[in-house]
Amino acid sequence: MTYVILGFLAFAVLLLLIALQIVPQTDNLLIERLGKYHRTLAAGVHIIVPLIDRVAHKESILERQLPAKKVPAFTKDNVQIEITLAILYRVTDASKAWYRIKNIDQAIETIITGIVRSTIGGSDLDQVQSNRSQLSVAIASDIQHVTDEWGIHVTRVEIVDVEVDAATRTAMQRQLNAERNRRAIVTEAEGQRQAANLQADAGLYTAQQKAQAQRVLADAQAYAVQTVAQAINNNGESAINFDIKKIQAEAVSSLASQPGSKIVLLPADLLETLSSVTTRLVTR
Repeated sequence: MTYVILGFLAFAVLLLLIALQIVPQTDNLLIERLGKYHRTLAAGVHIIVPLIDRVAHKESILERQLPAKKVPAFTKDNVQIEITLAILYRVTDASKAWYRIKNIDQAIETIITGIVRSTIGGSDLDQVQSNRSQLSVAIASDIQHVTDEWGIHVTRVEIVDVEVDAATRTAMQRQLNAERNRRAIVTEAEGQRQAANLQADAGLYTAQQKAQAQRVLADAQAYAVQTVAQAINNNGESAINFDIKKIQAEAVSSLASQPGSKIVLLPADLLETLSSVTTRLVTR
């Protein structure tokens, strides 16, 4: 009798262990009742009916990353390229992911090829190179329309690399070199234009300064002429004669100071002029 009781207790404990299901945070459990899907158990502690319910599958709900996939495609301008994609996804409905699709990774990789070729075919090579983020969003949106039926959410699609053939790569390098040369020529021309402008400004400034100096000199000469004219007007003929004699005296003094001058012949009127000038200077 004791063995029967012990056996019954052991069986009860076994059933309790089977009925008690502790689901971790990273997983979902799929429960089948009599061979048919019954419910999905999320994280936590759950009780199922022993011998009737069973755990059919444990599905991870962590985000996953597919291996980097290279997809050949043609752009709108008929350039053959190879797109390298990185795709991340997670399971949002474990029952759909288990009962509607057998191999999730393979199914996603299968639909990627057609979607990428369709998306890339609507853009030329320059747009593919410069608008990777927009193309990634478009590809992710198209993939999501398909994977919704499988209980999968595509969290991120990234175009990692865009490879072109050797001929296209050479043509792109030539185009890049030509663009660099064009920029260099434009930069040099811009520098020459700025230098010419600076030289023109400097020339204009110099001309203005020269004109200003000539104007000051002309004003000084006009003032001197005006002063002489006023003196002549006040003193009359004597002032004129005095200036003439003064000029003669200065000329004779300059001639006498020359190294090669030995004898200087002076006219009589010039001697009178010198005497008169000396007398005036002494008087002053």
